[in-house]
Amino acid sequence: MQTLSAPQTHAIAAAGLQRSACTDAKAHQLARVIRQQYDAELGKVGLRITQYRLLMEVLAHGPVRPCDLAETMSLSPSTLTRTLRPLISAGWVDLGPGSDGRTRSVRITAAGRGKCAEGMPHWSVAQAKVHRLIGSRNVSALHALIGECVTRISAVE
Repeated sequence: MQTLSAPQTHAIAAAGLQRSACTDAKAHQLARVIRQQYDAELGKVGLRITQYRLLMEVLAHGPVRPCDLAETMSLSPSTLTRTLRPLISAGWVDLGPGSDGRTRSVRITAAGRGKCAEGMPHWSVAQAKVHRLIGSRNVSALHALIGECVTRISAVE
C-alpha cells in the first residue's frame, strides 16, 4: 500500500474542498438532476429536453439562421449542429437555403410541429414535477437568482 506524503494529502484535501465549493460543479449538478426529470418524461415520445427546446425555438423563431439560433439558445455552433442532426434525420426540422446564397436556414416541418404538440403534455408533466420537487417559492427564487446572475456575468463580458 502506498503512503501519501504530507503535500499529497493536503492537495487531495484541497481538491475535495474545491470540488464541493465550485459554483460550476454545483450549477451543473442542479442542471443535470433537473434535466433527468424532463428527459424521463419526454423520452416517452422519443425526445430529450435539448431536442424539445430546440424544436420549440425553431417553431417560435423559424425560419432562423443556425448562428442566430445558437446564440438565442446559448449554445456553441458545434453543439447546435450535433443537436440538430437527429432532428433533421427524423424529418422534424429542415436545414435549407437562407435569405441569400451564403446562408442556411433552419425551419420546422409539419412533422416537427406534430412532435412539438406530442411533446407538450410531457413537458408540462415534467415541469410540474420539477416545480413540486423544488417547491414553487424556490422555483421563483431560483429563476430570479439565475436571471440576476446571468445579467451580472454578462455585463462584464
